[in-house]
Amino acid sequence: MASYARKPQTIEAHQWNGDITEKMPEWLYDAIMEGDKFVMKGRGLFMRTGEEAEGDVFIDDGTYIIKEGDGDISTRNRCIFESEWYLLK
Repeated sequence: MASYARKPQTIEAHQWNGDITEKMPEWLYDAIMEGDKFVMKGRGLFMRTGEEAEGDVFIDDGTYIIKEGDGDISTRNRCIFESEWYLLK
């Protein structure tokens, strides 16, 4: 049986805290302004699912919004993110 390890990968990430006045990375700001992936409703940030029946998913405080090397933007809850990634100095 073969064993596998995750390939090293560097990503950009921003931990959402619900404060829309906080400075955020330009890529995240652009994604919110485009409205295809994220949408602001009131003071809340939601991720579009693309499925009308499911609706938009609320981004909880502490959730990491990540941009992978290929430009794909997704979210990870804090526990999963912190178990998979470490901060580069």
